[in-house]
Amino acid sequence: MSQILTEADILFPHLSNTPNLSSTLSSLRRSTLSTHNRLSSIISDSAFVTSVANAYDLPLVANERCGSWYIPPSHKTGSVYFKSTDGHMGEWGFSLRRLNLQLLDVVEKWGGAVVVDSTRRGKSMPDALSKTIPIWCCVINRAIFGGEGKEKHNSKLCTPPKAVGESEHAQIQGRIDGFVRQFLEICKPNIPHLRSKLQKPLRPIWVTHQSSVPDSPPSFLNFHPIILCTASRRVHGAEASESGYIQGAADDHEAWSNGLTPTLFWENKDLLMSTSEEDAPSVISKLVKEEKGSKAIATLIAPTSELFISPNENVDLAGFDVVISCTPYPFPPSILKDAGVKHYLHLKCQTGKLGSRDLRTQLPRVLCFFSSLPIPSPGKILVCCPTGKDLSVGTALAILCLYTGDEGDIDTSKPREQSGIVKAFVKQRLSCITTSNPALNPSRATLQSVNAVLLESQDPRAFSTSKHTTTLTDRTKPLLAATQNPPPDVPTAIFESLQCCKADKPWAFRRTLTSALPTHPSGTVTGTATFTPCTLSASSPPTLLYAEEGEFVTDTGLKFTARRKYVYQLKPSLSDKGEEDGSGKHIVVHFFDDEKLPRASVADGVGEKGEGVGGLFVEMGDLTTSTSSGAFSTSPDEDRAWEAKNREQHLCAEDLYTASWTFGEGMTGTITKGKGGETWWQVRYDVNGPKKDYVSTTRYSRI
Repeated sequence: MSQILTEADILFPHLSNTPNLSSTLSSLRRSTLSTHNRLSSIISDSAFVTSVANAYDLPLVANERCGSWYIPPSHKTGSVYFKSTDGHMGEWGFSLRRLNLQLLDVVEKWGGAVVVDSTRRGKSMPDALSKTIPIWCCVINRAIFGGEGKEKHNSKLCTPPKAVGESEHAQIQGRIDGFVRQFLEICKPNIPHLRSKLQKPLRPIWVTHQSSVPDSPPSFLNFHPIILCTASRRVHGAEASESGYIQGAADDHEAWSNGLTPTLFWENKDLLMSTSEEDAPSVISKLVKEEKGSKAIATLIAPTSELFISPNENVDLAGFDVVISCTPYPFPPSILKDAGVKHYLHLKCQTGKLGSRDLRTQLPRVLCFFSSLPIPSPGKILVCCPTGKDLSVGTALAILCLYTGDEGDIDTSKPREQSGIVKAFVKQRLSCITTSNPALNPSRATLQSVNAVLLESQDPRAFSTSKHTTTLTDRTKPLLAATQNPPPDVPTAIFESLQCCKADKPWAFRRTLTSALPTHPSGTVTGTATFTPCTLSASSPPTLLYAEEGEFVTDTGLKFTARRKYVYQLKPSLSDKGEEDGSGKHIVVHFFDDEKLPRASVADGVGEKGEGVGGLFVEMGDLTTSTSSGAFSTSPDEDRAWEAKNREQHLCAEDLYTASWTFGEGMTGTITKGKGGETWWQVRYDVNGPKKDYVSTTRYSRI
């Protein structure tokens, strides 16, 4: 006999386990917007794009970044960057930053072009095609052909009636003359050169999936056609009702592509389409990882024939005479030497926004570096950074503004005067970069740093080292004269170079002790040394803990373990009254206080409150350049170096210490061919006293 059910035997499902209508629809939408459906939709739309190009017999140009997904790389002629935001209601604009003049080269060769873009569900075409590019065509026409008399009809604004109402069209029309004036006055285009590319005005023609395309390529006698092709067909309902088709599937690819790029997609189309949705992320991850191993391609910046921009990863340095890297760590000297690089400058910049901030302080070193290059032309120049699109662009922009003529010739003999560099001039030079490669788009923070360096009036604090300000005019004076004091950033560069070594790559050193007294042993010490950054309060100067460990071998064969610590700090120079005198910064060496921090490890630094910073040992004086290697150099090739002596002789008990330093070019971020390709520095102490009379010479080189 079955047992009677009780209330406890009945299972009531929890509300959270019961799918409601909203969660069900969301789940269906996510499954519809799968990677497989997106790629399948892109392939379908690509077939339509190709048919449009064939119908008009014109080349395909992608409006980045969405447009490239719909064009197989073998069919792609070029790229443009027209932003939809420049076509938004009330925000209509003509970009002076991205002139897209490279499109005129395509028109000159082919007679016209098919520009491809797409948009997501809800619109028939993107604003970039309906308004931004029509505005651009109208501005270019009026700038080249004029907008009065017989040419007025050819220079009128054309917009698609179904996408742009009469009121909006009239409002845009009212702004065109202002856009033309800005283009001519700020960018100062070479109108005769542009006129040679166009035999007749540009005119936009819109094509969507609902459009009728010609059976045979038409001829356009009165204008150059710019076919604005919307790749995706319009979806009126939800994606779930379209059997997997997604309008504007390639839009916002960062959110769904998992790092997949258009080129990588088309190269592996069959593999990706045969991969299940579950396996797609891992397959894409593998493809992306393999692609990162390919060599970076450098972009030539027109109108120069010598200035290139590239990512620093996997870049081929061979063939470049000058290399400037805006990276956290410099290129190894061996790589530079093998590539035949003659001159190298490392601008130590972090990645992201912090790197843009670093560029503001590092960029003035370009002036110092360029003043040492061959005159008038230094040869081929490569500027690189982690992305190849941000910090390197900012640095190249500074070079274009300071050293490049209107015809593209780079002359290092004298930088352009500050009075000749204004905002409009910087914008004009930036347009040279974006025209050479529209993908070279620096961040706002990077451009602000460049402007702060180039435009004294915009940020008078850009070079301030104290309450005094160093102007750009001061910076453009020759900085490497044999007896001239360096700019304030050279001690900073040396200080930063000391800590460049990673924990597993310390400095290697060799110290020679030569004693005149038999009571003090002579011999050599070999070992390694590290400089560890110490985190102290904001009011404390930058601090490094120096720690060395080695073996001391006396001339008589005895061996001892040698360990010692010092504290290096970067401090502002002070006047006799104890105030900052505006002459820059200098390096100070303190003893390490073992009594306050007994048995402290290197990781402990100098303590949270700086307890380990002991008494003053030596202060480095003014740095000067020299054409000789210094009295204790070991290499005859090291014919340029920075030298300094201690500000005052240091009395330690009854012994008097006199210090002198020599820093190779690599310590300031520069390496010149013929210097052995080694980053090095040396310090010498002459010690005299009742019981001491010896010379200690130590040479450090990067492992």
